[in-house]
Amino acid sequence: MCSENIKKIVLSILLIFVMNLHAQESKLKKGVLERMVQPKISLDSSYLSSADVSGSEGSVGVAKNSVKINNAFAEVSYSNWSFAWDDIDRLPFGNGVDDPIKQMHSVKVGVKIPFPISDKWFLLTSLSVNSTFEKEMDDSYGAGVFGFASYRLDQDHSIQMGAFANYHPISTLVLPVMSYSYRARQRDGFQLVLGFPRAYVGYYVSDKMLLRSGMIFSQSVIRLSDSSVVESGGYIEAKDYMGNMGVSYEFSSKFTLDVNFLYSLKRDFIIYNSAGAEESKYSIDPSMGVNLRLKYLF
Repeated sequence: MCSENIKKIVLSILLIFVMNLHAQESKLKKGVLERMVQPKISLDSSYLSSADVSGSEGSVGVAKNSVKINNAFAEVSYSNWSFAWDDIDRLPFGNGVDDPIKQMHSVKVGVKIPFPISDKWFLLTSLSVNSTFEKEMDDSYGAGVFGFASYRLDQDHSIQMGAFANYHPISTLVLPVMSYSYRARQRDGFQLVLGFPRAYVGYYVSDKMLLRSGMIFSQSVIRLSDSSVVESGGYIEAKDYMGNMGVSYEFSSKFTLDVNFLYSLKRDFIIYNSAGAEESKYSIDPSMGVNLRLKYLF
């Protein structure tokens, strides 16, 4: 039943994508639409240093690698997390012998629906389906909805209001989206976005180099394997607050490299059993890391 519902959602997303392209074609100039549909591939690699699990002397370091293909209207991505555990016998979960989790995977497909209303008003909605799992994909599917309205106060200032929701049968999160932006799309001098779930400040040293620092919140539900030593067939809900500071350099109109230093401000996770009942909750201490991202525009 769940897989049938997911198929219906995917087909609906594809239909919305085609209809959206047709609608935008009549509103936008040909050159603008061509740039919006132009695909981009991003290769992303990051590492967070080992940090203790709250209430124990056990610790974990995390490496993440992902690839994403997207344009202004759609995206497809795959991510993989690898975990390096220390002092497993001192962790508050697992069997004290085996790694609690070795790897985790995530697949996501989504569409974005930009809708300019006037010179001052702009709407953006995104819809996605995802699967985040340790080994088995069944019962791992979720969906995301994000939407906001942006009002341009003048050439440099605008405000945004809306909401986002991450749906999963185990846990659903709904939060408001509120932000103020200053010169966010300009490519010279300062730019600023203050809000939730994302905030950052940037400065263009030149037309090719951007210095920036920010914070982002994320949430996901992971389906544990049937043989998991943490909770057989269970789930983990993870919430992250990640800070970053780095540089983005555009080598050409097609190729960009980002280098960021990361600081994990807060990482919380809740363990659920296979029936969806909460079993326990923990936090991981703050840690530092690094991120590299290569972007190529076709």
